[in-house]
Amino acid sequence: MFRNMRLNKPNQLWLVFFLLLLLCGLGSYLSLRLGAIHFSHHELRQVLTSPLKDSKVQDIIIDIRLPRLIAAFFVGAAMAESGLMMQGITRNPIADPGLLGINAGAGLALILAQAFFKNLHYTHILIVCLLGSALATLLVFALSYRRGKGYNQLRLILAGAMVSTLFSAIGQATTLFFQLEASVIGWQAGGLAQTNWKMLEIVLPFILLGIVLSQFLAHQLNILSLNETVAKGLGQETLSTTVILLLIVLSLSAGAVAIVGSIAFVGLIIPHLLKMIFPKDYKLLLPITAFSGGTFLIWIDLLARTLNPPTEIPLGAIISVIGLPIFLWLIRRGGYL
Repeated sequence: MFRNMRLNKPNQLWLVFFLLLLLCGLGSYLSLRLGAIHFSHHELRQVLTSPLKDSKVQDIIIDIRLPRLIAAFFVGAAMAESGLMMQGITRNPIADPGLLGINAGAGLALILAQAFFKNLHYTHILIVCLLGSALATLLVFALSYRRGKGYNQLRLILAGAMVSTLFSAIGQATTLFFQLEASVIGWQAGGLAQTNWKMLEIVLPFILLGIVLSQFLAHQLNILSLNETVAKGLGQETLSTTVILLLIVLSLSAGAVAIVGSIAFVGLIIPHLLKMIFPKDYKLLLPITAFSGGTFLIWIDLLARTLNPPTEIPLGAIISVIGLPIFLWLIRRGGYL
């Protein structure tokens, strides 16, 4: 059904964007109103237009729900856009940032930090996750590069799989040895419950920088995604371009993982579904993918908070329930890849 649904006319593209904008606006509105405590439309409007001092409603909406809403949008945008870029860089339709070992690197760094440094401040945890992601990515780069032969996408995939497996195994062994299950289970399940303005202040610059730079390099990604020989024939320095684009992926993914933890499928299913509808032009796909990923995670976080209040369902669980059937459906179809 989707194979012949590619939208090329400007009015069709604007219609999809308008629908996404409506979904994003509605999700944002409901996210500020609903949760363990529901607020009326009047209470929400009063807080946003005429804030009062020492107001419990204002404290919940402004200091808890609003930063969480902003985090959900930008984390979803970063994960979806980094997944799209990985698929273009590696020319692999099932690629996502996990290929670089970013999640595994951040997880291992967090576990080691919890093992040797007790009672870490959340700012230190965020920095540790970013450093672990960077270390894993650099290790994958080193393993996938061969002197005289340059960079190869297949070696990147294999190196990423090996590093992810190794880091995950070390992390599990460390968790069991130091009995850290209670400290890391929340991060592994994924969630935005601890998000605050200070966290956004630290991590959002990484995500925003990645989104802006990726748009500037969209044309280079278009060329790189065609074919290695074609890209070189058009005069592109494929190795340097690939490294720069992968560093952008690192900035996006590490920032997202540091906030939300380890969740899967966002960087895989969102780009897939959009590439079935939109023409394969990264100048268009990058912004629409970021916006779609942000909108998607807003709704997922809303479900996590409202399905069984006051208990929150882990984001990773909801995304897996939704994402796995879609992924299997995409694999079964296969023909459009």
